[in-house]
Amino acid sequence: MWIGVDDTDSLHGGCTTFVCYRIVERVIEEGYDIIGYPRLVRLNPNIPWKTRGNGAISLCVGRGRGRKVIIGGNEKEKFYGFLEGKGDAEISFLMKIVSEIIEEMAFEDANTNPGFVICKRKPPPSIYWKGVRGILTFEEIKKLLDELGALYGTYGNGRGIIGATASVSWRPRDRTYEIITYRYKEKWGTNRFVDDETTIAMDKECRSTFDNYDYDNKVNRIVPNSPCPVLYGIRGEKPEELIMAKEIVRSEPYLGWMIFETNQGTDDHLQKKKIKEIKPFESVIVRGTVTEEPYTIPGGHVFFKLSDSTGSITCAAFEPTKRFRNIVRGLKEGDVVEVYGGVHEMPFTINLEKLRIIKLKDVMIKLENPVCKLCGKHMKSAGKGKGYRCMKCGSRADESEARFRKMDRKLREGFYEVPVCARRHLSKPLKRLTKTVFN
Repeated sequence: MWIGVDDTDSLHGGCTTFVCYRIVERVIEEGYDIIGYPRLVRLNPNIPWKTRGNGAISLCVGRGRGRKVIIGGNEKEKFYGFLEGKGDAEISFLMKIVSEIIEEMAFEDANTNPGFVICKRKPPPSIYWKGVRGILTFEEIKKLLDELGALYGTYGNGRGIIGATASVSWRPRDRTYEIITYRYKEKWGTNRFVDDETTIAMDKECRSTFDNYDYDNKVNRIVPNSPCPVLYGIRGEKPEELIMAKEIVRSEPYLGWMIFETNQGTDDHLQKKKIKEIKPFESVIVRGTVTEEPYTIPGGHVFFKLSDSTGSITCAAFEPTKRFRNIVRGLKEGDVVEVYGGVHEMPFTINLEKLRIIKLKDVMIKLENPVCKLCGKHMKSAGKGKGYRCMKCGSRADESEARFRKMDRKLREGFYEVPVCARRHLSKPLKRLTKTVFN
């Protein structure tokens, strides 16, 4: 039986993954098994009404068989998930557990609208892809759940069932994992202690992990900055290495921990588009030519214009992207690039997550005007595009006869990405994308 939950948090606290932790704990206590890993599924990061990371959870509950793996634990025991099994569980029993935990744990906020789904049949994968790349409506999800014979519960405006359903419908093409530790309740909202030095040591030793520490900006990225129950979360490609990573990091004591299978760091939100096809709230990959050189506005935000055969759009590197803006500032008119990012509605711009420089235009710097062959004197410009003229004898020369040198662009063709401190949950780091990283 599949369970999906979403929208139990707010900007002021709460955490949907902690709701999942509590559900797993309770389900195991009651004698059921977890099939596979619990799942943390991030959805469209551009949705205006999202709370924080727009993440929903899902898990399969039933009777396991065969090999099992560690998926979490608390002070008393470890939790296991079976890699095979049947999703056989009493649906009314699960409904009772899930609703009780949500009502106990969901953060009360005007913008928090929890929802949960319990179903035997998974929704089609198209629901996930629309949820991570577009906009799903409450009406279409409710209609689908009724057709599937699913049970669901809603609170507030009920929007949480959208993410809950999309999470259950996810069938990974690519996947990563995250191990999350949870604080004792009396610690919620207080300053966290997670040691930077051992976080850096973990980052260097556990090579399949990513986005742990921003070395340029000296930011420990495994630590959240909201007053939620999470102490820290480490992301990586190998669940077994995440357990080792957790043991390296020195921190305050924690209540428990859990490993989630996730779509984080996969670029699932991105889709290739021509400029005329782009819509607000999408995340896109667009190839084009720089047709207006970068400029900086007060606040440090950098913009340039990108064009293809169908139109033009403004691309933005905002101040939080830090040194990445220097890469953008180095672009010149005529450069061919591919941009990756989310689309803002007002103003209509692409907020850059990654940049691929495909071809750099040669930029020539004039060193001196032509020398008159008759007089031996430097000629003067006759006007833009009109060549040169000797002021003494009137001889003329073409623009090309001036002496030039090729500018050292400093940039190289290849990929560039925003720093770890500005990276979105879904953005695939270059560490996963390619072995050649340019920062």
